[in-house]
Amino acid sequence: MKFPTPAFLQKIPPTWRARIGVTLVVGTALGLLVEWVPLKQVEWLTERYRLRARERWALLPTTGDVLVLAIDEKALAVHKQWPFARSVHGQLMEWLGRHEKVRPAVMSWDFVFGEETFDPKLDLMFAAPLASTGYPIVMGAFGDPAARGLFSQGKPAPRLGKTRPLDVPPDVVRSLPDVYGLQIPIVPLLDVTRFALLDAQSDDDGVIRRLPMVIRVGDKLFPSLVLGTLMAYWSEEDVVVRPGDAVVLAPGTPRERSIPIDADGYYHLNYRYELREAGVTEGIEAISYQDIYESLASWAPFEGDVVPLPVAGRILVVGQTATGLSDIGPSPLRSQSGKVLAHINAIENILRGDYLVHWPVWPGVCVVLAFGLWSAWLLDRKRVWYFASIALFMILCVAAAWLALVAKNIMMPMAAPLVAFTLQQTAVAMLKIREEQAQRDRIRRMFGSYVSPELVRRMVDARAEPQLGGHEDEITAFFSDIQGFSAFSEILPAADLVQLLNEYLGSMTDILQESGGALDKYIGDAVVAMFGGLVPLPDHARRACESAAKMQLRQGELREKWKAQGDRWPGLVHAMRTRIGLNSGRVVVGNMGSHHRFNYTMMGDAVNLAARCESGAKTFGAYTVATGTTVSAAKAAGCECVFRALDRIVVKGRREAVEIFEIVGLSPAHLPEGAARCLELFAEGRAHYLKQEWDAAIRCFEAAAPLEPLQPERDEGVESNPSLIMGARCRMLGEHPPGAGWDGVFRMTTK
Repeated sequence: MKFPTPAFLQKIPPTWRARIGVTLVVGTALGLLVEWVPLKQVEWLTERYRLRARERWALLPTTGDVLVLAIDEKALAVHKQWPFARSVHGQLMEWLGRHEKVRPAVMSWDFVFGEETFDPKLDLMFAAPLASTGYPIVMGAFGDPAARGLFSQGKPAPRLGKTRPLDVPPDVVRSLPDVYGLQIPIVPLLDVTRFALLDAQSDDDGVIRRLPMVIRVGDKLFPSLVLGTLMAYWSEEDVVVRPGDAVVLAPGTPRERSIPIDADGYYHLNYRYELREAGVTEGIEAISYQDIYESLASWAPFEGDVVPLPVAGRILVVGQTATGLSDIGPSPLRSQSGKVLAHINAIENILRGDYLVHWPVWPGVCVVLAFGLWSAWLLDRKRVWYFASIALFMILCVAAAWLALVAKNIMMPMAAPLVAFTLQQTAVAMLKIREEQAQRDRIRRMFGSYVSPELVRRMVDARAEPQLGGHEDEITAFFSDIQGFSAFSEILPAADLVQLLNEYLGSMTDILQESGGALDKYIGDAVVAMFGGLVPLPDHARRACESAAKMQLRQGELREKWKAQGDRWPGLVHAMRTRIGLNSGRVVVGNMGSHHRFNYTMMGDAVNLAARCESGAKTFGAYTVATGTTVSAAKAAGCECVFRALDRIVVKGRREAVEIFEIVGLSPAHLPEGAARCLELFAEGRAHYLKQEWDAAIRCFEAAAPLEPLQPERDEGVESNPSLIMGARCRMLGEHPPGAGWDGVFRMTTK
């Protein structure tokens, strides 16, 4: 079933309706598929390039408040295993608390001590010294959806110890997703440390881009390692949670921090830093676990002089950095990195208030698709502008996305807009190809029957489909007519007449099209054509003159052919002659007629004058007549035709005089013997004629008449020639002089 097209859509060209439709479909689809994993993977790729570019060229210095106590290759080489003996950790934490020059502000552990050792007494020995360290210690815990409630050492936890759930309203707790269960540190640690959750959700590519700030377990809400560390760092327990907005730490105090979170309580990382490397001044400072342990061991057992350590007064996060350990994976900046850096980047973000803003996808999709439609408009006008605008736009998009990240921490979505733009432009290109193919077919259908294949090819290559309704252009109009054709109709049977005309018109049209002319129409035996108009022909006048001369030569060949066929054709056919008229000027060309039937034609005063030249050629005994405008343009274009100035005339219905010329031959080489002298005598006679020196003019014309290329008694079908005509006119004017005010213009009284 075909549905009617609304009136307002009918005003839009079909190609543009298709472009707009594709744009709407692509924009809607990409907007809805923004969470589609393949599309997200493309988005993650663009984010990775932007973040790496920022790290290289626009990295901010760290706050200096956070460092990593690294479980690195050196520590593994000394202890020979991982995890280390817990007594080593306990001893380290106890030593760090002995003096302010080595004491951290807070120490957080990016792993979980959740299982008992083979000897419970060792766990007690591990935990006991931590009661008097003098600085807060945050141990790791993790969500366990398979469990229900809090578990420690494989059993339900008997107590929370020093850890307290966040004090938030129950409706806020219920609005967050429930992980149902927690695996928390061993019981001896619960009374001397607090715990916080290490949960970090990695995306499908293994990269951590967001961390939960708060985690719900049943009706309780616990802080993440990041939030728990900062609460301990600032000694703040007051937290306000607004899902979809922010976690506010220390509200109403100078240390207030509003940490943006999504509806599930997740914070989106502004991942700036990797570990500081050799030759790189910025990055997270990492100190080997073993270096700190050995520095402390050199004085703590003996209470010697205290050597200040860089951990003093800072947030110390213990994490794995050695290659091959389980807590290593890809990050937004590296293919392999310690996952502890996700927590540290979050802490750095919060300390600085350096939050990433994710823009929604719709504005970007709308902007690029709107530009895509504008570029399609350029494609219809100038293809080079289209490609230049696409290239410039892509560069600007990339630059804008990077500058937005660097200057304003705005992560603009790029995958969906760029994929949408690519799909749209692919569709635009395919529609353009289809449109151009349809245009080629339309041009071939419209013009293939009356212009040469070469001209059709040029029109197709130039994509120069004429404007419907007409446009003004400079052309040379062509009119031809068989002399005395009415007599042919009387003596020839209809079938023979059609055969004769087909051969004649076919030959003339071949020459016309080979010369770049375009057939306007046949009117019986008459040919109406134009040079120019369909496609630009700067040398249209030359082409027209040469084409007319070639037609006269070809008709001479046809006469000889018909004579050679004996009685097949009557003598009238053997004497067939054609008169041709040419004129150049600005006219209106285009498809004219009704909406259902039209013809590509020409209209204008220049066209009418060409027709008068054809009909008026008989008055001068000539067969090919062109106006001075055409002859001047043809000569300027290098035409080698031989021209003879005939007269200055005013055709019936016009006031302005025009000079007319006869095209005597295709080139001087085509002139018969004596023709050159004939033209000289004719020119002399015309000079005397304009001076009213009638006797001298008559002598010149009489001398030229026997040398004329066409002779009435010799050449069949020839009734007169210009010398005979002008001689007779001079005799008439000699008998009836025009007077002193005569301007030399011949005024025609018939069409």
